[in-house]
Amino acid sequence: MSTDAGRRSAPSDLGGLLEAAPDAMVVIDDSGRIVLVNAQTVSVFGYARDELLGQPVEVLVPAALHDLHRRHRTDYLAEPHVRSMGSGLDLRARRKDGSEFPVEISLAPLETDGGILISAAVRDVTNKRREERLFRGLLEAAPDAMVIVDQGGRIVLVNAQVENRFGYARAELIGQSVEILVPERFSGMHEAFRSGYVAGPRARPMGLAGDLYARRKDGSEFPVEISLAPLETDEGLLVSAAVRDISERRQMQAEADRIKDEFFATVSHELRTPLTSMLGYSELMADLEQLSPQGQRFLQVITRSAERELRLVDDMLTLVAMDESGLSIRADVIDIETVVRDAVEAARPRAEEVDINLTLEIPGSPVQVDADRDRVGQAIDNVLSNALKFTPAGGSVRVRLQVSAAGAEIEVADSGMGIGDVEPARIFERLYRSGAAIAQQVPGAGLGLTIALAIVEAHHGTIGVVKSDVSGTTFRLTFPLASAAPVEAGSSIVGA
Repeated sequence: MSTDAGRRSAPSDLGGLLEAAPDAMVVIDDSGRIVLVNAQTVSVFGYARDELLGQPVEVLVPAALHDLHRRHRTDYLAEPHVRSMGSGLDLRARRKDGSEFPVEISLAPLETDGGILISAAVRDVTNKRREERLFRGLLEAAPDAMVIVDQGGRIVLVNAQVENRFGYARAELIGQSVEILVPERFSGMHEAFRSGYVAGPRARPMGLAGDLYARRKDGSEFPVEISLAPLETDEGLLVSAAVRDISERRQMQAEADRIKDEFFATVSHELRTPLTSMLGYSELMADLEQLSPQGQRFLQVITRSAERELRLVDDMLTLVAMDESGLSIRADVIDIETVVRDAVEAARPRAEEVDINLTLEIPGSPVQVDADRDRVGQAIDNVLSNALKFTPAGGSVRVRLQVSAAGAEIEVADSGMGIGDVEPARIFERLYRSGAAIAQQVPGAGLGLTIALAIVEAHHGTIGVVKSDVSGTTFRLTFPLASAAPVEAGSSIVGA
């Protein structure tokens, strides 16, 4: 029935409002017949306006869904209410040419003098569905487990990798709190972190959060790296979490570390024995009166070379000991001035050999710290040796001990090449050698500063680069003062 007599009239002021709407607007009466449509409806469905007025609304519904739609319409009229877009229903509409397309529909009842009318806003979501399929396809193709959560921390989407890694079926996770995938001992911390992230969402790449663990359905745990990214959607903020299982990498790293440590230990012990023997015999030969001056010089070269190699071996043994049982520290109240002085005097022959001016500035009174004398001396030796290696002939190295509120500060300043664009923290990494050091064939294994860092931190002190440019580099080591040690200023210059 499509005659004017069969139509219920809509309020006259409703038409203007519908024409301004961005969606296709269809108004029906309580019998399900169309009483009003806007221009968007004509455009989206391909009908002329007069072809729709008075027709049952099912003309816009695929034929296979007519009966179901009538039942839904009857149920809605029995209890009319506002229903928003995107209510989770998979709805489809039909154009005049018979083609179908996905839609979202919002409903609202309209009370009129002639009875109730129903306003339906129909939105073509073809592009949206296409983007969703593309997104889901990319999600499924991702090599990592992908978990999408809403602002409340509820899981809204996962991929097949999540099922494989965590042992859950997809349906067991959707709607659950994301903490279901987090070890119980971390769940409270994770909730706090999640709340903070939602308050200031930002992309966070893999490997920035330290040691993280995830929990499988069977309760077992495994180490992971997680990257986060915010997703702004019509439904609000979603957070995408890419979860990467790094168990295999950890095992490989552990095995590599074990092999490396075994190698260091074996090589170190095998080298230490002959080097110690060489130094012992060198000391005996130095006492022989029949050695010529040239022989004495040759013997000094042998001794210095053996001592240098022995220091390298000791460094490797120290690293192995650090990894196995931690750094051994036997702290006592010591005067760090004497330790600094001894380190400088021990380095002086090497400085003179390569024509480097080595100076020392020390306070006029004792500087007491709670420290292990040998370990502190080892740290200073390593930093000073590093300065001498990177300072060219004719340059200078200055060692200064001063007292500040931070503690006993030892500065080692050289006039060498500087560290360039290298991140200062990198030079303390084990076995790290800068490109400049390699290019200029500066000898070294990249262990000295690593050990110095470990020693200083074991004493609750600090070490770092306080200056580096083309004029040289300055390192500063700081050790806490002994509890009764006074803070005094002033220094004196010793040696040149």
